[in-house]
Amino acid sequence: MGRTENKAELRTVNSKSKRSPSSAPRLPKKITETYLHNSGLYYLQRFAASKKHFKSVMARKVRRSCQAHPEQDLASCLKMVDDLADKFEAAGLLNDAVYVRGILASLLRQGRSLKAIRAKLLIKGLSEAQISESLAQYHEEEGLSLAETDLQSALRFARRKKIGPFRRGPKEPSILQKELGVFARAGFSYDLSKTVVEMDSDDPRGVY
Repeated sequence: MGRTENKAELRTVNSKSKRSPSSAPRLPKKITETYLHNSGLYYLQRFAASKKHFKSVMARKVRRSCQAHPEQDLASCLKMVDDLADKFEAAGLLNDAVYVRGILASLLRQGRSLKAIRAKLLIKGLSEAQISESLAQYHEEEGLSLAETDLQSALRFARRKKIGPFRRGPKEPSILQKELGVFARAGFSYDLSKTVVEMDSDDPRGVY
């Protein structure tokens, strides 16, 4: 009985020792122009990105590699990232104007407030000037004012949350107050939130 248990324990130890090399964390690859180029292309095939955000992602990869391979010069590697971003921009693989327009349209369809959209785009590496320019172009192409765009977003948000003119329950003061809080947390102004919350289900403004 003891020999059987010992053999079982030995097999377990051997199996663990065989797995340990493959389960150890892999070192980041050394930075080369070819590696960065291929890695950058792979990233852009999966995710849309602004130029600034792309550089931030690649810079994190570079820093991890330089920590693992201290013989590499961090400044030189980061310069490769800058050059790669410029190269991708010239080739049209990075285009902030197209990127911000796509994100803007997507977030508006989701019913995001303009305040929330601005915050999201800033996090993504866009400047205030780029965001304002894209919003102006959107309003011009859609023939909408800033207020009309925000109203449409608020109504989409209300439909998704089943509040305002899309609620199924009674229009009681306590319910309206809760709905105002929902709108406020989403970044909509008090006046706009109050307008949508007080709409009736047959209000023509609810059709867009």
